[in-house]
Amino acid sequence: MIRRREAHGPVRQGLLLGKVMKEIYESLRSRAQEVARELGPPAFYRNHDKEVQASLAHLDQDATLFRLREHVSSVLEDDFGHGLRHALLVTRDAGALAIIGARQEQIADAEARAILRCAQAAGLLHDACRKEPEHALRSAEAARPVLLRFSFPEDEVEEIAAAIANHEAFRQPVRMSRPSGQAVSDCLYDADKFRWGPDNFTDTVWCMASFHEVPFSTFQRAYRQGIQAIEKIKGSFRTPTGRAYGAEIIDMGLEIGRRVISPLIE
Repeated sequence: MIRRREAHGPVRQGLLLGKVMKEIYESLRSRAQEVARELGPPAFYRNHDKEVQASLAHLDQDATLFRLREHVSSVLEDDFGHGLRHALLVTRDAGALAIIGARQEQIADAEARAILRCAQAAGLLHDACRKEPEHALRSAEAARPVLLRFSFPEDEVEEIAAAIANHEAFRQPVRMSRPSGQAVSDCLYDADKFRWGPDNFTDTVWCMASFHEVPFSTFQRAYRQGIQAIEKIKGSFRTPTGRAYGAEIIDMGLEIGRRVISPLIE
């Protein structure tokens, strides 16, 4: 009986420590959200609200995308910071970037609609295998049969899958064979990297830390490395609009980190 109690003691201590860390991370998350509200929305969302709303409307009105969103909501898990909420934000912004880019390039309406539809499909499916190694490639593989099942043309399936494979940071992207495919790939990448700004510091980082029950000492080391990676993202945006607004979005996220997290780290 004594051995049994001793064996259970460390388990109980581990559960208690995990609960305490979750509470600490949730408190920091709440403070980060307060700071984000104080800072207000980045300029992209102030200057391009019309395109953001048009993207959301298209996502609701396109019957195929609506059904694809329902499929994604049934398979994505929201416990890792890359669930349905993340997918919908990336989808929204990929669509907005596609709308802006089509206008800037004076792309004909039919092609512009196809690019918008593909960019949003890529946004919905881009993190289907987020918890797996080489998640971008695995998500691209998983997307192909889903897209075919939802009656996307084969050429669009390949462009969407290639865009998903291209969305990982710090990897050399594969150049697309058609301008439409390049537009889809670049819009998806930039929309995903917009999430490395305020979203990262108000949501994603806390979800991941809680999911892994990361001790704060480990979080401190990882945070310093993470900040360096986020700084590098500022120069990686691929669309003209992403390059115009992306650095400010990242800097706003870093400002939240400086106010909320850095004092604890230092």
